[in-house]
Amino acid sequence: MRPSLARFVPTPWRLFGWAIVTIGLLSVAYVTWFWLSYASAQTPGDTHNYILAGLRLNAGHLIYSYSPGDERALVISSGADYPLFSPPLIAVIFRLIVLLPANGQYIWWAGMDALELLAIFALVRRTPFVTGLALIPLSLSIGLVMEVGNVDCLVLAGLLLAWCQLVRGHDDRAALVIALLASLKLTPVIFVWWLFVTGRRRAAGIAIGCGIVLAFVAMLGSEPLIFLKFYEVTMANLTAPASDLGPPGLARAIGLPAIVVGWLPRAILLGGAAFMWATRRRPGVSWAIGALLMWLASPVVALHTLALALAAIAPLAWPMAPGRIRERPRDESEGFNNSDYQPQLQGRLRGA
Repeated sequence: MRPSLARFVPTPWRLFGWAIVTIGLLSVAYVTWFWLSYASAQTPGDTHNYILAGLRLNAGHLIYSYSPGDERALVISSGADYPLFSPPLIAVIFRLIVLLPANGQYIWWAGMDALELLAIFALVRRTPFVTGLALIPLSLSIGLVMEVGNVDCLVLAGLLLAWCQLVRGHDDRAALVIALLASLKLTPVIFVWWLFVTGRRRAAGIAIGCGIVLAFVAMLGSEPLIFLKFYEVTMANLTAPASDLGPPGLARAIGLPAIVVGWLPRAILLGGAAFMWATRRRPGVSWAIGALLMWLASPVVALHTLALALAAIAPLAWPMAPGRIRERPRDESEGFNNSDYQPQLQGRLRGA
């Protein structure tokens, strides 16, 4: 075969990789079709619950409790009996979205599905084999998160964007993305810890500051003490985790005491945070641990929550250059620290 044509002929390994990708994508497509056609009595469930939260606020009612005349939220996952588990900012945003035709339901739903598909195809393009392997077991979760229009679609796409910004050296931009995601869904706040332990202290401060600003926006759009009520909701789920799809459910299934079941998410969170610190010199590994903690350390885990595990693939899809790995913060004006190149310099000295 002519050398000019040989580069167009795929190797057996590449053919195998794309076969895995095809199986994974077909699994996601079939499961999504099944959820939409048979499995859900009312679609899209979580989008509908966000809409109800916005409507309650516009009617002068409360986010986290029912007032007379309020429609009850759809029960998508087990947990304490509250209309909404998400931070209040998403309800404030939906105060505007519900002003659109059909309460903005189909615009939000289509947007979330588009973001989920965009994230999947971005991963497939960069690391097809690993992504294809992940899509097969996660197809149920991915299909469901698209069927209900959950904010997890935005979280996954946002985390991939944040990692890409980190790889390119734009830590401040990544911090802003992480702050926004943590203001819409609590679990991405673990990546503020990642910024801190990997030496990006300035970015961590920016994320915290942006989070405070967004918290004020949420209070202005709802009520001044709204975060006390959100804390109540979070602690109610944390004290008695009811999900069967996370570690508490497994602990309950094998007969462990209730006190162990209740404390397990907190223990996993603390242990996972410690592992993130221990692997801080390998930021990709530390990032992957954080991505898995969004599932493992959550007291309420819906089936779609597992789809967030795709964020753990980001360091494989976009590897971080050695110059971006550091243990302590430094000013942008410093450029690359000489210590980044110390091993290479020592090797040249020995060769001389």
